[in-house]
Amino acid sequence: MKTYNIALLGGDGIGPEVVDATKAVLEAVIEKQGTFKMEFNEFTVGHTAYKEFGEPLPEEAIEGVRKADATLLGAMSTGLVPPPSPMGVIRKTFDVYADVRPIQSFPGVWSLKEDMDIIVVRENTEGFLADRNLYQGYGEFMPKPGLVMSFRVISEDKSERIARYAFELARRQKRKKVTVAHKANVLRMGCGLFLDTVKKVAEEYPEIQLTDEYVDGVANKLIANPEDYDILLTTNMYGDVVSDEAAALVSSMVPTANIGADCAIFRPIHEAKLQIKEPGIVNPVPTILCGVMMLEHLGELEAAKVMRDGIKKVLGEQKIVVRENGGNNSTGEMVEAICNKIRG
Repeated sequence: MKTYNIALLGGDGIGPEVVDATKAVLEAVIEKQGTFKMEFNEFTVGHTAYKEFGEPLPEEAIEGVRKADATLLGAMSTGLVPPPSPMGVIRKTFDVYADVRPIQSFPGVWSLKEDMDIIVVRENTEGFLADRNLYQGYGEFMPKPGLVMSFRVISEDKSERIARYAFELARRQKRKKVTVAHKANVLRMGCGLFLDTVKKVAEEYPEIQLTDEYVDGVANKLIANPEDYDILLTTNMYGDVVSDEAAALVSSMVPTANIGADCAIFRPIHEAKLQIKEPGIVNPVPTILCGVMMLEHLGELEAAKVMRDGIKKVLGEQKIVVRENGGNNSTGEMVEAICNKIRG
């Protein structure tokens, strides 16, 4: 029987609580399926680790992620530790080049329109993100007081890599269209290189339609006509913003996958939510959905479906609503309800 090594990085704030919740649901799925096992290894990261060890990413955690078949991350308070961002360091260290966010509506949960189903794919290792876009050094500097220069890095090889990932994802999921969000009318060299590279890759996938739009227009149409989009492909900064906007259209019930050749890290879209001091308030479903994505990535498709169906049944019944979302139920009660649906 296959045993997967899963690294758990609880992190800060609500992170440890939602990771524990997801672990409990995964254990229910493992018990139900009986076809694989998971060995969970926990590591301290983020501001919690910084206070204890003097660094937000101890070497033990880095090695744990390196050895894992997949990693589940709760949340990190990156603004409370010195630069560079620990999330940026993780992405750079493990070259997790594809940030993947499925924007999907769920029964019983508000969404702008019914049956929303968009995947935002963004290049994750270069662009304007100064904590990861250079081989050495930092992509911002101040040559004199009152003047800051920020580098944007776009390369043909990494543009090709993320384009191929998006088209392979579309082919695998039998999706019909990839839309590139860019600003090539202004950033003619950077966005132009990205767009031209994507167009070359698209020639290898004739069954998938390629369209392109200016990113500001995409931001508008996500609200006006979200049904126009299937897979949205873009560069790092644009994708960071657009995927957060899109997530709001489905009540931010959104997981995220950071995928590389030899590493896969799954985390919810939300931050550490340090303002929530009391346990048992938070909605664990975005992180539990990360568990679904993890199972899909590992090839455990039947188990992933069982887990997703359990989530959908509980949400659709609307009997369990956590306090964070205006209900009277606890985090633990939501977890228990999902586990019971999975067990049948």
